[in-house]
Amino acid sequence: MDDGRISRRGLLQRTAGAAGGAFMIPIFVDFPAQTRRAYGAEDIRLTLPWIPEGEVAFMYVAQKRGFWANRGLNVSITRGHGSGEAAKTVGLGQYDFGQADMGVMMNSVGKGLKLVSIGVVNHKSPLCIVSRRELGIKSPRDLEGKKLGQAPGSGDAVLWPAFAAINKIDVKKVTIVNVAGDVLTQSFLNKSVDAFGSFYQSSAPYLWADKVDFNIMLYSDHGMDLYGLTFMTQPDRINRKQEQARQFVEGVMEGLKFSYLHPEESLDIFLSSVPETGKSPRDREIAGHSLAINTALGLVDYVQQNGLGWHKQEIVANTQNTVVKYMGLKKAAPVNSLYANDFVGKIKLTKEEWTQTREKVKRYLTT
Repeated sequence: MDDGRISRRGLLQRTAGAAGGAFMIPIFVDFPAQTRRAYGAEDIRLTLPWIPEGEVAFMYVAQKRGFWANRGLNVSITRGHGSGEAAKTVGLGQYDFGQADMGVMMNSVGKGLKLVSIGVVNHKSPLCIVSRRELGIKSPRDLEGKKLGQAPGSGDAVLWPAFAAINKIDVKKVTIVNVAGDVLTQSFLNKSVDAFGSFYQSSAPYLWADKVDFNIMLYSDHGMDLYGLTFMTQPDRINRKQEQARQFVEGVMEGLKFSYLHPEESLDIFLSSVPETGKSPRDREIAGHSLAINTALGLVDYVQQNGLGWHKQEIVANTQNTVVKYMGLKKAAPVNSLYANDFVGKIKLTKEEWTQTREKVKRYLTT
C-alpha cells in the first residue's frame, strides 16, 4: 500500500510529468535548518482557514515557543476567510502554507489549483448534528419526526443526503428548515428547530459556555469516515524545498503535541497572541473548549502508531469519493497525488502521553 512518501524516483517522475513528459533532473538548493539559522530565519507565510479560535492555538504555540524558529523559519500567521479562500490563496502561491478542510482542498484541486496535503490535524471530520438533549436524539434515525435546521450550502447540508442514506434515515420523515448560518444557533435556542447541522468546534464551545444541554452526533462516527482540517502547500514546493516543508511540518506538529500535553499554557499563549479573541472568563472558556475539541478530533489509533499528521490512504480516498459524489467534483486527481507522508511521523506521543491526553479530553471524545 502506498503510504504517501515521495521516493527519489517519484520526485523525478513528477518533475518530468510537469515538464510535459521531458525527463528533467531538478537542481535546487534547499539548505538544512542549521544553515538557515546561521544566515537568518527564512520568512514563511501561513494562512488560517478562518478567524483565530482555540482550535488553532497550537500554531501560535509553535510560533511563540520557537518550534519553527529553532528550525530556521520565521512564520507569520494570517486569519483566513474560509477553507475555499485558503485553498485558493495557497494554490496561487500567495501563501506558502495553509490550513483548510481536506474535502474543500480536493475540490479546489479539481478546479485546477495545485495543492497537496502535508499534515492532517482533524483525523475525524468535525461535521455534526447538534440536538436538544431533552429530545433524546442519540442515533441518526432518531432524527425522524424532528425539525433539522441547516444553512444552505454548508458542509453538513451538502453531505446530509450521504449521511441519511448511509444511516437509512427516511428523509421524508425529517423536516429540513433552511436557516441563515448567523441565526442557526438562535433558531435552536428558541426551539424553532429540534437539531441543526454544524461543525463541532464552531457551535459546541458557545453552547457549553452558555450552559445549554445538548447532544453531539458526528458524521464521522456514523459511517462517514472523512478528514477535516489539514495543512497544505503546493506540490512544487515539496519538490523544490523539501527541507523547508519538513521543518514547517515538524515545527507545527511539535506545537500540536504541546497543546495536547499542556492545554492551559497553550491557551495562555493563544489569548496573549490574539487579544481580539477576548479576555473575559467566558472568552477563555470558549477558546478552551475549542482547543480541547481539536485535540479530541486528532486522537485516532493509527496516529498513535505513525505520528501526528499522518495520512491514511483509505480515508483520503474516501474523502475524495465523497467530494466527487456530493460536492460536484468533475475531475478527480490520483489519490496518491493529494497527500504526502514524507514530513510527518517524527513527532509522536508516548503511550503514557497518549493515555494522559485522552483522559484530559474525555468529555470531548465522541467514541
